Amino acid sequence: MRNNERDQRKVAYSSSFLKTVSAFANYRDGKIYFGIQDDGVVVGLDFVDQVKLQIENAI
Repeated sequence: MRNNERDQRKVAYSSSFLKTVSAFANYRDGKIYFGIQDDGVVVGLDFVDQVKLQIENAI
């Protein structure tokens, strides 16, 4: 998996992902993967349920 127009990877949650959400909403669909480095290495996330709630509330 690599970053492209429809798939974006984020190592951790931060509010900056909202720019990507906005771009996907305005132009086309896409997927944002959290817990994955730019080189494709899966590092995972601590407190997944908490991060999911933060993402939901931010959007």
